Amino acid sequence: MGMKAQLALHAAVGLLVIGVVSANAGSGDSASYGTGSADRFKGFVNTHGTSAERVAVSHVTDVHRPAPPAGGTDSAEVLTDLTGGPPGGGTRPARLIAAAFADWKHDERGHVTVYDSAGEQLANRAY
Repeated sequence: MGMKAQLALHAAVGLLVIGVVSANAGSGDSASYGTGSADRFKGFVNTHGTSAERVAVSHVTDVHRPAPPAGGTDSAEVLTDLTGGPPGGGTRPARLIAAAFADWKHDERGHVTVYDSAGEQLANRAY
């Protein structure tokens, strides 16, 4: 196969992969955590969560998966506008967010980490 044919093949495969990822990015509660996953998570908690969880989840700014799952265990990061540990009061809401996330993803197996606005870890939980 010539160089031009190889480049054309790689380009076609790349476009196909991009198309599949784009088509699946916003579909349901998939493990890909595409655009809008923070809104879907908040919607779930607003419907099924306690009043304390609803208040805590109002601080969520983004939900994403940092890397593909390894060994069948998913991992997710929940970013918030909370201001940190005990002085900022973010520890208790972060634990509520992690628990609500575990409820949201109850049929999957993984680990969620909640971060404050400075990127510091506030809470984590297996689900």
